[in-house]
Amino acid sequence: MALTNYVRTRSRKNGGIRMLGLIERSEIAEISSLGSTTEFTSVTFEDECCFSKYEFREDEAVYKETVSVSNGARIVTHELSFLLDKMGTECSSAVAAIAEAADEGLIAVVQTMNGDTFLVGYSQEFGKERPLRLVSTDGTTGKQLSDGTSEVVTLRSTDVAKAKIYSGDIDSLFVSA
Repeated sequence: MALTNYVRTRSRKNGGIRMLGLIERSEIAEISSLGSTTEFTSVTFEDECCFSKYEFREDEAVYKETVSVSNGARIVTHELSFLLDKMGTECSSAVAAIAEAADEGLIAVVQTMNGDTFLVGYSQEFGKERPLRLVSTDGTTGKQLSDGTSEVVTLRSTDVAKAKIYSGDIDSLFVSA
């Protein structure tokens, strides 16, 4: 395969995540692309399923991809971390639901501050076989009255390709049919 050109653009290059949604992999029937190997165009859900939206504090969510080579085998590690406010009943319920769903495996939709949207935990090579799994949750009450209370959730998956862009209607991902 020949190398491709990379031309630096003058578009925004801000970091951070604007929006995050999670779904159990079994709740997705199909993810389609229109002949493209770089973009997914639609998601078909099982009956009455859709992505669940997770709100997090401003500047407290990150998606990271690490490409590494070991013994000639290239792998990509996908890691998603986000902070949920206030360690307590609501947060504990959300974390417990994520932990239980992660046993089955999760797929995420991640929209960056630059407007790019990625499907994470799904790849053309493996489909739903290499989903995101729960790595850790780290809750804290803080030590001082001025400290925040929160829970950081970290999900991870490994496959052989960087996450692909989702170019379909984002709003439709959060509405059950």
